[in-house]
Parts: sequence; C-alpha cells; structure tokens
Amino acid sequence: ARTPDRIAVIGEHESLTYAEFNKRANQLAHWLIERGAGPERLVAVKIPRSVDLLVAVYGVVKAGAAYVPLDTELPAERVRHVLASANPLLLLEDTLPDVAGYPESDPVRTLSPDNAAYVIFTSGSTGGPKGVPVAHRSITNRIEWGLEHFQVTVEDRMLMSTSASFDASVPEMFSNLQMGASVVVASAEGRRDPAYLAELIRRERVSAAFFVPSLLSAFVTEPAAANCTSLRWIEVAAEAFPAALANRFTDLLPDCTANNLYGPTEATVEVTGWQHVPGADRVPIGTPIWNNQVYILDAALRPVAPGVAGELYLAGTCLARGYLGQSGLTSERFVACPFGPAGARMYRTGDLVKWNKDGQVEYLGRTDSQVKVRGFRIELGEIDHVLSGHPSVAQAAVVVREDQKGDQRLVAYIEPDPDTAVADTTAQVEEWR
Repeated sequence: ARTPDRIAVIGEHESLTYAEFNKRANQLAHWLIERGAGPERLVAVKIPRSVDLLVAVYGVVKAGAAYVPLDTELPAERVRHVLASANPLLLLEDTLPDVAGYPESDPVRTLSPDNAAYVIFTSGSTGGPKGVPVAHRSITNRIEWGLEHFQVTVEDRMLMSTSASFDASVPEMFSNLQMGASVVVASAEGRRDPAYLAELIRRERVSAAFFVPSLLSAFVTEPAAANCTSLRWIEVAAEAFPAALANRFTDLLPDCTANNLYGPTEATVEVTGWQHVPGADRVPIGTPIWNNQVYILDAALRPVAPGVAGELYLAGTCLARGYLGQSGLTSERFVACPFGPAGARMYRTGDLVKWNKDGQVEYLGRTDSQVKVRGFRIELGEIDHVLSGHPSVAQAAVVVREDQKGDQRLVAYIEPDPDTAVADTTAQVEEWR
C-alpha cells in the first residue's frame, strides 16, 4: 500500500511491482481458499525457480495455510515420501493455476502466531526425511531481527538463490518484501554457477546474498566477483566457515560484511550470528539473535565452563513446533528446559560447541553421524538404511571423504549379498550412486 509502484520481484524473464505481485498472490490465495486452504492445512509447492515460485508461496501464506516446498530437482522417491508424510491438501506443481476472475483484494483470515507458516523436510537417521512445522511467531522474529541487524532499506536488493526446500530460502523470500525492498530471483541453472551469480549481482545491483561456504569458496576465485561492489552484506551458513575464506572474501570486497549464521531447521533458519572481523583467525557461530537462548550442557544437562566442549541446546522463540506426525521423535529432541519458565522447551542439536574467551560460541563437531556436504544436511544413517534395504546388499556404510582440493563427497562401502547379488554388482552400485 505504501509503495505500490516499486519493483518487488526481479526475475529472469519478468519483474513485478508490489501492486502486481500482491494482486497475483491474492488471486491465488482466493483460489486456494475456495478449495479448503486455511490454518493448519498444508499446500505443497513444486514450482520451478521463478517469479511464480514466490507468487505460489505468498499465495499459500495469504490463504492462511502452510507451504511445503519441494525442489524440482529432488528425486522422485523423496517427493513421494514427503507428499505421503505431509498429506497436503493441494499440490501446486510446474505451473500456477488459472486464477483469472478471482478477487484481487487481500483475503481476510484469522490466524494465531502459533499457526504453521511452512513445513520443511530435513534428513532423518531412521530412513526417511522428517517434516518440521515452523510457526509464524518464529519466522517473524527472525525476519524482524534481520531487518534491524542488517539495517535494510528500500534500496536494498536480496538475491534469492537458495533451494526452496532449504530453510535459508525463507529470509530470502520474506525479509525484503516486508519493507519495500526488492528480491532478485536467480535462475535454476545459474544459482550454483559463480560466474552467473557474479554477473547477476553486478547487473541487478544486488546488496545482500546467502552463500554456503563451499559456494563462497568458488565465488571468490571467480574473476568477476571483484565487480560485485553493490554487495553490503552476505549471510553464510550451513557449513563450517573457515577463517581463511572469510578473510579472502573481505579482502576481495572490503565494503561488504560477512556474517556467519548458525541454526538447524528445527530452530527457524538461524539462531546465532557473528559478523566477521577482517584478519580474525577463527569464525565462531556467535551469540543468540533476538528472543533466543543457547545453552552448552554436559550429559547431565549441567552448564559447562568456558572452553569446555558440550552439546548445544537451543531455546526461545526460534523453536519449531516439533516433527510432523512424529510425537516420539519430537519428545526425544525437544526436551523440557530447566532454565526457563514452566513448560519451556529446548532443542538438542547434537552439535559439539564451546564458549570461547570472548563469550562467543565456537562449533567443534557432531555427536552423531550427521554431516553437511555443500550445505546439505545429511544423515548418513538414512543412506545406510536405504542401501541395506536392497536385497543384493548384505551390509553398507557411508562416509564423507575429502579430496586434495578440499571437495567433499559421500562414499558408500557396500558388501554384496552372495545369495542375491546381481551379476554385475559394479554397474548396480554405479546406478545407486
């Protein structure tokens, strides 16, 4: 209403003003409402990366429902598993429906801050991905913190390059559009290409972007990256952020701040943050953002002393509601918080951390077999489970290996079942890979 003629979304083939974007999202919302969408109903979204993807997500939220993002690159089996687990009311797939003739006005919906805004499926150690419903209260807290922390203005342009199935996409889609700034949508083909990203950032005067460290490492070696002087800040998360890489980036673009952010899907995108200081020899995951608490505890849930390793527990507004349809797993990972008011919960991250001498949290490793490869959270047990379930496999074990260039790969060690193995086991393993 305040800036109807400002550009809201910039895509590869079209751009929309706030008025145009709002109209299309509203019409879709009314179409969804007519089909039963509303509070605590789920709508799956499997739209290729485009302006339409943003229209779809906003249409679902405007209808009062929660969206379930499905990346178009996901394997068919995973898509089937997610749809079976979520049991969505509707699936928006490939293209948006024809909404011509539906009202252009904002739909009126009655919602609670605790209603689900989205459900993102993350990896699971028991053989399948698990859904994490996140409430409006939680994501609004993260968005408001980001707008204040990064001092976002109407002139800022946020790059949308992350998969919609990855929760880092949530601030990309929602932050800037809360206050009159713009979103620049990277193409599906180019979002992992450093040369394409550098040119897009330069051409569209992008001021903010999200990188996983492995992509940032490739980006800083791209000659055109030095031309990305419009960048004011970047957000880095999902993997360990080496100090050498952070320093190389700030040397390349000294007017841009690099912010190391941390948070699992179960805690609404990011829970802690740290702004890199050029020349620093370590990159901690920082301190809590607004309305969140972190605890570093021993096995008896007692706080550990500074410098001592312990498991990281998270509490506060950041926490998701649990796991969709998995009350047992929810009670195992979301436990009573002895440090808060009655009924308070905290989430067991499985991350080993410590307090450093500056009062910052430093990441040390994992307490289980969960790994991060190129930003993707992977439960090795999930892959073990699938491989071991094949009739030709007696045993399987999956590990992460790093080559001489520092690139990480998943490697599966498979012992064929002599009674049922196929004749050409090598070909079969290559097919699985």
